[in-house]
Amino acid sequence: MAVTSPPAGSAVLLHGFAGSPSSMEPFARALEPELRRVTVPVLRGHGGEWADLRSVTWRDWCQDASQAVDAVSGEGPVAVIGLSMGGALALHLAATRPEVSHVVLVNPALTLTNPLLPLLPLLKHVVPSIPNEGRQVKDPSVDYQPYRRIPLKAVHELIRLQADARRRLPSVTQPILAFRSLADGEAGVRSLDIVRHGVRSPSVAEVPLARSGHIATVDWDAAQIFEQSAAFLAGRPPG
Repeated sequence: MAVTSPPAGSAVLLHGFAGSPSSMEPFARALEPELRRVTVPVLRGHGGEWADLRSVTWRDWCQDASQAVDAVSGEGPVAVIGLSMGGALALHLAATRPEVSHVVLVNPALTLTNPLLPLLPLLKHVVPSIPNEGRQVKDPSVDYQPYRRIPLKAVHELIRLQADARRRLPSVTQPILAFRSLADGEAGVRSLDIVRHGVRSPSVAEVPLARSGHIATVDWDAAQIFEQSAAFLAGRPPG
């Protein structure tokens, strides 16, 4: 796993859509001994009630992520680490912020597949929200609670964010470490293919995760993610 950038001095960890910082806080704690500063911002519309997502846009999330980089940029090169939607934000930051030296992606969400997506601009006015069903963590001892419902307006904003991130991929030149849960199936493969073929990074290392669901940062493979990420950010060979 080649790293051509100097070791990161700080890190910004970005949670996923309809999730919360709790999905990234164990990751942050694992990195704190390695870095000068680690931060996990709350993206607007998250960390409260699901209806809060109705009033935010994808640009709000980009602004929140960029402000988090501002907060740690005095501590040396900045690593950006994103889970799911946070992966799209991490790539946006890598393309737009020169301080970013490393990118770590955990099940990045760069695209959605649903036959109803073309109707979303109309449906969001007719169907206010949909259930957020399905457990995304395999470890039964983990009590991770994302929002129970999702406003369709927010899904539309997520699609806009993904489109922006895909458009900016040719500007991403930092080394990338990407973790992919096998449980994500074809959707996970597709998103990482988009990353691999779109960026101009010197290396894109992919690590499959056999035991975890989509929220892998709090699942069975979490320790592996933390250890290999710390090595990657420090320029050490992976364990």
